[in-house]
Amino acid sequence: MEKLIIDKDLTEPTLNWILNKKNRDSYLNPIGENGRTHNFSKNEEEFINGLGLNYTSIEIIGQIILSHYGLDLETELNPYYNYNISWYSSGFEEEPIRSDNLKGKIAVRFNVMLQKPTSEKEIDVNEVWVEVRGISRYGIKKIKGRKNMVMVSMEYHVDENVAKEKGWLHPDCKAIESSPVWNKDNHYNEDKYYPYIGLEVKIDNSVITKEIEEEEQKKILELAHELYDDNTDEIRKNHIKKILGYA
Repeated sequence: MEKLIIDKDLTEPTLNWILNKKNRDSYLNPIGENGRTHNFSKNEEEFINGLGLNYTSIEIIGQIILSHYGLDLETELNPYYNYNISWYSSGFEEEPIRSDNLKGKIAVRFNVMLQKPTSEKEIDVNEVWVEVRGISRYGIKKIKGRKNMVMVSMEYHVDENVAKEKGWLHPDCKAIESSPVWNKDNHYNEDKYYPYIGLEVKIDNSVITKEIEEEEQKKILELAHELYDDNTDEIRKNHIKKILGYA
């Protein structure tokens, strides 16, 4: 299949926003010392636009990708990932991991290289590449050089039969429910099985320790202080209010 390059007019607003250090430090979540990232869903369109990002342009990129790969334009985003914007500097690396499938739905992630790091030789700027993360493990090789890597990604749950037609899944592969014994982190025969989880997250309250509760209270207190700090801008204050349940 011919490579897909997204038009610069669609990618540049997101790239410029992420390259702004103040934006990154204020609204992207740190991953170690060399990475920042943020996932968001369709329900956060107003918030994303309020930050100065263009939600519509990111959504359009997703539609272009679905069309290019011959997928239904109504294909659902993976609710455990949705959309993602990310920034990685020299030294960052990510161990290969899988994403969660649903029964009959395979997690497929599409990445767009908004800015390629010095160490990247294969993928072009604004090029899209596919990761069938519900089946195989994917990570990020160690970033090297002065130029950082910036990406926008979206992960969909693609119908199992469609994934087989695309060659993303072995024709004989069958679903097997995740469990403590058999889960997405286990090694297994990818030609025979793929693990899936239920839509409802099962929470065992007995494992919530006093230390976890104290840490949550500490975070709430820190957010409350930030909310009433005169140096906190209004967009950030509105975001904190939503987190604390004030709005």
